[in-house]
Amino acid sequence: MSDVIVKRTTLKQQVYDYLKDAILLGQFQPGERLIEEKIAETLNVSRSPIREAVRMLEKDGLLNVHQTGGVTVVNPTIEDYRSLYEVRVEMESLAAYFAAERCEESELELMATSIQEMRHEISIQNLKGLLRVNYNFHEIIVRASRNPFLISMTLQLRGVNSFYRRAIVEGDPRNMENALRDHEEIFFAIRQKDPHLARECMREHIEHDYQAFMRAVQN
Repeated sequence: MSDVIVKRTTLKQQVYDYLKDAILLGQFQPGERLIEEKIAETLNVSRSPIREAVRMLEKDGLLNVHQTGGVTVVNPTIEDYRSLYEVRVEMESLAAYFAAERCEESELELMATSIQEMRHEISIQNLKGLLRVNYNFHEIIVRASRNPFLISMTLQLRGVNSFYRRAIVEGDPRNMENALRDHEEIFFAIRQKDPHLARECMREHIEHDYQAFMRAVQN
């Protein structure tokens, strides 16, 4: 019985990873309807793991499941992004503040590794890799805050934030170079155990992100 459960969970995770990558990389466009039959045929799986993966992606904020049973990719508006910025600039700055006070050496090592990986992904122009390492860096800091409510609320925003990040990355390759410098400054402040500087660096980083996004959508 346990072997069956492990296999089924693995299959669900594989479908989840496939759909998440397809959404974040633009293979499924915002507002597009997902057809279970086509996904099942493409992946050669039954509908059960697809439905489980869809529920996971709905929680991530990447899919909308309608009362009619239809499933569509989330289609954020400019106003959604503006609202997201207003929340992120406060919550992630607060997370950086507490991370500077509470993070452990192992988390500092993870941040340093994430920065190294970001340099590599920039050098090879890997969109998928950039999205992954950027998300990882921010998640490490949020979790290092040791505040369960802050962690939960911040991670709930990851769906819309993923679309936001993709627009920034695609808008201008230089945006990632700027983001890398911001990450290095945030990391330095946290490593120095300076919560006020960490909060200010994160605030500036989120503001830079929002400015880059607005330039991308207005071009």
